[in-house]
Amino acid sequence: MSHKIDERKDNIRKIKETIQNTQDNMEFASDLIDAAADTQIRQSLESQNERRSESIDSLQDELKEQIIGSEKKHK
Repeated sequence: MSHKIDERKDNIRKIKETIQNTQDNMEFASDLIDAAADTQIRQSLESQNERRSESIDSLQDELKEQIIGSEKKHK
C-alpha cells in the first residue's frame, strides 16, 4: 500500500489564492457600490461583500489549521 502524499502545502497555496481573489472581488464590488445609483444594486453588492468577509474569516481559520498541521508533520 502506498502512502498518501501530504497536500497541505498545496492547500495552503490554494487557500491563500482564494483569500486574495475574494479580497480583490470585495474591492471591485466596493468600487461598484460607490458608483451605483440604484439602491437595490448597492444593497446586493453590500450583501455579497458581507458574505465574502465571512468567507475570508473562515478561510483564514482554515489556513491557520493547515499551517499548524504542516508544521506538526515536518517536526
